[in-house]
Amino acid sequence: MSGIPEIQGEYSSTFKRIIVAGVFGTTQPLGLETAIYSEERKIDRVITTEPMSTKRMMLKRIVECELIFDPMQMKTFHKWLGTKIEEYENVFGRIPSPEELQSRTRRLEGET
Repeated sequence: MSGIPEIQGEYSSTFKRIIVAGVFGTTQPLGLETAIYSEERKIDRVITTEPMSTKRMMLKRIVECELIFDPMQMKTFHKWLGTKIEEYENVFGRIPSPEELQSRTRRLEGET
């Protein structure tokens, strides 16, 4: 016997799946505090105008949860996430940086 107790896993009664739109956080002496948020496009005002105008669309951000990582878990999460990004890119191709996407958007807006 290895001395490691049997581990039982289960879902929390408050478990939910979140489509992450963004992350915001700060480093603290005891680790990292991170707020995870989702986004929802509100089109109520768009569909009540004639002609319809997407300029009237509103973006609603909902803070879904806060994660607090101690320094050891920060390192563990960083390593795990790096591995997952590598796996994803090996299958689906390179993920562009936010700066690259912004540059593409500016070019497209300049072309229209």
